[in-house]
Amino acid sequence: MVRIKNRYIAVQIVPYAPVKSLRLNDHTLTKCLLQNIEKYYGVYGLGVLEHGFRVKYCNERTKIAIIRCLHRGQRYVSSILPLITLIGDVRAKFRTLYTGATIIQCNKFIIKHQRQFLDRMMGQVASAKERQDLFKRVMELDMDR
Repeated sequence: MVRIKNRYIAVQIVPYAPVKSLRLNDHTLTKCLLQNIEKYYGVYGLGVLEHGFRVKYCNERTKIAIIRCLHRGQRYVSSILPLITLIGDVRAKFRTLYTGATIIQCNKFIIKHQRQFLDRMMGQVASAKERQDLFKRVMELDMDR
C-alpha cells in the first residue's frame, strides 16, 4: 500500500492598495491558483495538481490561507505563487510563510505568527474592549472544512 503525501503551504495575501476586506473565499483562491498553474505549466501541471489540491483555510481578516497539494506538485504551487498579481478582482501578491508536511504544524506556525502580529498591534490599541475584540478576531482559526 502506498501512502499519499501532502504538503501544506501557509501563505499571506498582501494587497497592493490598502483594503479592509478582500472578499476571498476558498473557491476564488482555488480558481485563481489553478488558472495560473494552467497558464504557466499547461495541462500537465494542472493534471499533476488537480487530484490533491485544495484550499483548506482562508481568513479574509488576517489574509492568511493554507493550501494543500500533493508532495509531487508542491514545486508547481510554490513556484507559481510569486507570479500571481491578481486574485479575483484585487491586485495582490502572495507571501509564502511556511511549508509543512502536516496541517497541525502549519496550524502551530500560523498561531505563532498571529501572536507576534498581536504583540505588535496591542501597543496601538487604547481600550481594553478593543484589545479583546482584536484578539478574538485575529486568533480565530476555524479548521472545520
